[in-house]
Amino acid sequence: MKSRFRYILLIVPLVLLSLTRVEENTLVIRDFSEKALRNVVKKKLPEGSWGFSLEDLGYHKTSDVFSTDIYLSFDKEPLKYGKDDSGKYNIYSSDYNFVSDAKAIGKGCASFFKRDHGVYINSSEGLFLGSNDALGSFNIEFRFKALQTNRGILFSRVGYLNGAKKGIEISLENGKIIARMHNMFISPDSKSHSLILSRGGFVSRQQWHHFSLSFDQLTGKVSKIIDGEEEDVIFMTSDNSSQGVPFTAFFGKFDSYDMTFKGRDLPLAVIGKDYIGLIDEFRISYMDFHSLSENKDIALKKYKGSSYAGRIPYNREGVITGEVISFPTTGTEVTDISWDDELPLGTFIWMEARTSDRLFDRDERNLKWYKVLKNQKGFYRVRDDKGDALSGKFFQIRAHLVADSEGENSPLLKKIIIKYRPDIAPDKPMLLQVESSGDRYVVLKWKKNVEHDLKGYKIYYGTKKGLYDGIIYIVNGSRIDNSLSKDNFIRIKIDNTLIEENRRLDNRNVLIYPLLENTVLYYFAVTAYDSYKVDTPYNHESELSDYVSARPFFSPDIK
Repeated sequence: MKSRFRYILLIVPLVLLSLTRVEENTLVIRDFSEKALRNVVKKKLPEGSWGFSLEDLGYHKTSDVFSTDIYLSFDKEPLKYGKDDSGKYNIYSSDYNFVSDAKAIGKGCASFFKRDHGVYINSSEGLFLGSNDALGSFNIEFRFKALQTNRGILFSRVGYLNGAKKGIEISLENGKIIARMHNMFISPDSKSHSLILSRGGFVSRQQWHHFSLSFDQLTGKVSKIIDGEEEDVIFMTSDNSSQGVPFTAFFGKFDSYDMTFKGRDLPLAVIGKDYIGLIDEFRISYMDFHSLSENKDIALKKYKGSSYAGRIPYNREGVITGEVISFPTTGTEVTDISWDDELPLGTFIWMEARTSDRLFDRDERNLKWYKVLKNQKGFYRVRDDKGDALSGKFFQIRAHLVADSEGENSPLLKKIIIKYRPDIAPDKPMLLQVESSGDRYVVLKWKKNVEHDLKGYKIYYGTKKGLYDGIIYIVNGSRIDNSLSKDNFIRIKIDNTLIEENRRLDNRNVLIYPLLENTVLYYFAVTAYDSYKVDTPYNHESELSDYVSARPFFSPDIK
């Protein structure tokens, strides 16, 4: 049951819990622990409050782990590539000609023209190319100049799982770029799906192009983008539109039994196999194309004329990872997210959040983050991989502070405001009474609840007051709910047949479920529960009603 009141959690930026209750239902978190800040410093503002900005605005450090997964600048000879430029991936083998080109970014680019040319990359566990989890939003981008356009693999990460081809292929075929994603998407019904992006114009020979393959996990949109223009779009959703439930992208196998991703063969990824031409600035990022483009964080910007020779093509970033916040109830809905900032020209701040009814660690890797828009309303309406709306008792938010492309200005984060709505339990049932009793049965009666999300009732009974040996919530295969009422009261006859029906449903075998015997005194109480995650520990159940007691008895007819 949703509260009639709106609760506000005020976070000034997030973390170390020095909490002050400013007014009813408002929390202010005034400080961060050092472990929460990555390339971020705290500074005192003129008005006396604190703000947070970037510590290092430069580009000399390696790629930030929160934005770039793999990066190859191709600014050096192939034998010097033991790892990619981010330092995360091991290069299995690398063979190409390092050449200079007037329109290459940095010191040069890679030229592929021999049969044995190509860059082979180990698909390391825990990183994008070796991930066993849901991939989230991602963008694969590179610049290329094809000398022949009839064939060639620009990028491939393909393996086989249980005989099925799985992975990504981006290739030149008869003058066009074709992107294939084999069995990489899972729908809410646990079925795997593939796609081919083949529409678009012909690639010009001897001309530099920027290519991007992008997936947005929030909308299910998959895009093939050349030189900043979308050439082909497919929505991997339940109805193939932007309004459907998005599918989940993954490399492994989805186990519908325990709802987890499992198994992979960690194939080598390859760049430039059987391709004749140049490739420059290859990168895979943890954001979709449009997010990167809005953030000025994409090689396309360099392609369009800005020259930052030797610089890594992304803006320097700082990250604040908040502590896990505990809301009052399970199923709490975050209704509004906004933040107060100062943004010098070219800087920006973006955020992501996650929530769960299960307590998780601040640095947990297995719970997905979801991108947050500034002043976003209805965060709880976003759907997770199972198609459920995002809600939970525990909540975490992460802020990304990004400098301008010149590395001169930093954004300033002042506070984050989160409005949330707890999901509270129904009221306890009222006016419980024993309507009648007889030979090994008791009839209970109580006033029905009126909550809009009421799912049903549970009857607790036992032979000692306050200690209950059985729970009854099913009658003839259906839940005890308001549909059983013909007036304002619920009436349930409890006999041994009903007790046996519910005992068989108790998989835990913890309760005794004693059968009713005549002349024995039994105590009864009733609860109401709502429709949130029914039959799980996260469901909302009311307090016990006031108890009543009764003795079944046998009274033979007097003749």
